[in-house]
Order: sequence, then C-alpha cells, then structure tokens
Amino acid sequence: MTAVESILGRYLALRTLASMTAWFDNWREVWSCYRRGTELPPLRFRRGFVLRHRPEDQALLQFYEVFRDKSYRRHITVPPRGTIVDIGANIGAVTLDFMTRLLDVRVHAYEPHPATIAMLRTNIESNGLSPRIITYPEAVGGRSGVVTLRAGGPSMHTSLYGVGAVARALEEFTVPIITLDTVIERSAVDGPIALVKIDAEGAEAEILEGARPQSLREIRQLVIEYHDNLCPEALARCERVLAGADFRCTSRPALPHQGLLYAWRDGVRA
Repeated sequence: MTAVESILGRYLALRTLASMTAWFDNWREVWSCYRRGTELPPLRFRRGFVLRHRPEDQALLQFYEVFRDKSYRRHITVPPRGTIVDIGANIGAVTLDFMTRLLDVRVHAYEPHPATIAMLRTNIESNGLSPRIITYPEAVGGRSGVVTLRAGGPSMHTSLYGVGAVARALEEFTVPIITLDTVIERSAVDGPIALVKIDAEGAEAEILEGARPQSLREIRQLVIEYHDNLCPEALARCERVLAGADFRCTSRPALPHQGLLYAWRDGVRA
C-alpha cells in the first residue's frame, strides 16, 4: 500500500465513522461490525426509526445514498403532503426517509422480489408506518401481464435485463407486471401525486414510454435512477418522454452509465 492509499483509507474510515456517529444511536455496534467485516446489526437512526436488512441489501450503501447524501431529495421540492409513489422500493430506505420526516404524506410502494418486499413490510410495520403506506408485490413496466425477473448479488439488482451481475442470476421468478397508468390510477385516490421515484433497473424508459399523457400530467415531480448500462439510451429516452410532457429535467451521473434524473414542472422545483 502506498502512502497516498494509506492516507485515503484513513480519510474514508474517519468519514464513515463520523457519519455513523451522527446518524445512528447504535453507532458503536455498527462501527465494530463494519471494521470486522461481519454482518451489520439493524441501523437504529437518531431520528427514531430502524432500518432492518439482510447482507445482500447493502444497508450502508443505501444509507450513504439515501440519507447521508440526500440523493433522492436533490433538485426537487420535498412535498409536505400528498402521495409519493416508490417504484422499486427495495427494503424501504427512500420510503422511510420521506415518511419519518413528513407527517401528511402517503406512500404507494412497489417491490416485486418476494424476500425483499417481506423486508420492506417488516420495516414499515416495525416503525409504525403501516397506516400510511400501501405495498404491492408487482413489477412496473411498459405493459401489463406476467414477467420473469432475474436477481443476482445485491437485492437492488433485480431486473428484467440480463446484463452484468444480473446476467449471472442466482434466481429467476415470475411476478405480475403493471403499467404506470395503473399505478397512477391507484395512487390518485389518496390525493395529488407529489413525487414518483423510479428505480427499476433498466425498465425506467419503458415505464415512461408506456404511460398515457394524462397519467404523466397527474405527476408533479419525478426522481428516476437511469441505467444506460442495462438499457441503452435509457436516460435520453426518459428525457424525451418527460420533455414532451412539459417537465424540466436535470441529471446527476453517479457512474459512467448510471445516475439520477430529476424532473419537475415549472413552479414546483425548490
């Protein structure tokens, strides 16, 4: 190890420790497990909620992205009320982030993987949020019917597409798939749709392209994780649909072919 690598390693370790100390009531236990490379305990946030997880959920990575770095709250107005739709909810990090800070918001959360939605529901129930969150064990795409999904490695990698880690799928399973039109019809019952978050591992362009214009008009803001590595030109296709629906957009790359796309209507953005 070079001197530069040693200094960088110490810096990253100190930053990680500082983040844990600031955010977790049980930071000592979390830090100890992190340093030993053993399974992490549930993350007990100082805000008063707990994120339960499995090793394949990469809980610290989700903590960094969702909570510490506020990646899903950039470039949008955090809605004080209304309905939030979480497509690709995983174990509920984004849902918990919004629901534990906003008392007048309801969430409709979609997660097709059976074991992952079980963990999502555990996090919702154990934090007393069941009255305000509806969960659906369905995939969302450009058509309705039944689809085979592939899962490999981290739970966030469940996808329709056989690229990269998902190409070496550890399991395949069949689930119902619905369109964004159906999602919007269900969600609008609970009030204006303040925000739609989409993390569908490559299906994001198909989801938007398969929606009717009137469905898109019901949405005020979107945060979309795009995956050009799984679906070529996914970002450009999403931007084209959103521009045609009178959204303004900006993107924030995280990796060369992956990042977040934010969309809002004039007068809505913070």
